[in-house]
Amino acid sequence: MRKKAWILLLFATLIALLCACSDTAQQPETEKPKIRIGGTTYAPYFYRNIGGNYTGIDVEIAEEACARIGYEPVFVELDIDRRFELLNEDYVDCLWSCLTMDDREDEFIWAGPYMYTQRVVVVPADSEIETLEDLDGKCVAVQAGSTSEEIILEGLNPNLPEISNLSTFSTVGEVFTSLRKGYADAIIGHESSLKLYTDEYPDSYRYLNMSVCSDAVGVAFKPDGDEALAEKLTQALLEMREDGTTAAIVKKYGLDAEKSVNGGTE
Repeated sequence: MRKKAWILLLFATLIALLCACSDTAQQPETEKPKIRIGGTTYAPYFYRNIGGNYTGIDVEIAEEACARIGYEPVFVELDIDRRFELLNEDYVDCLWSCLTMDDREDEFIWAGPYMYTQRVVVVPADSEIETLEDLDGKCVAVQAGSTSEEIILEGLNPNLPEISNLSTFSTVGEVFTSLRKGYADAIIGHESSLKLYTDEYPDSYRYLNMSVCSDAVGVAFKPDGDEALAEKLTQALLEMREDGTTAAIVKKYGLDAEKSVNGGTE
């Protein structure tokens, strides 16, 4: 009789355990809150790979930072001319598209900076242009809507001569085509973006031994956006810079970690 009671007790215990395991297995994982991240095509920061998936420096940094604060990033490709308008219309929650923070501190709620970019000048290898002053009277090509265009049009760099002959193009590829065909004498843009092209033809181009400027890059939320979320991202991005995560990401894309992460200084 006692043996039978033990068997019944053991059976009941097993049933209870199985039910508990079944209940646990059926419980759905808590869904992470989503953050809609707006970006514009600009290799190597934000672009689609051969499989059609978003990739690039900004994408990888965003994925890691969002994971650290418990958010799921949803990437949305925006037209470069409408990105600020779409942010204000709440089409996206933020812009994470290699945006420079300098002189825009009051226009947005910012998360970051998470890295720095160098604006540089590229000329043909046999060009006589050696300094920024030599750009006087030359035709300079830039990507339309870029910070490089803004620097020139608004005279933000006192070392740059007045450039009256400025050509703008939709993509960096078109900018390089203009230089290769002799329509432009020089181009100005992100060092990292231009490097994708100059690395393919190292004997055809050279960089001037000076930067137009070094810009702090951040994530832009609209002025009345989610300030608490921006603060969480700022902290996560700071941790990523300090623990070497950001440096590891930019190195994958062939960039100088010292300049990209610290702006060229310790």
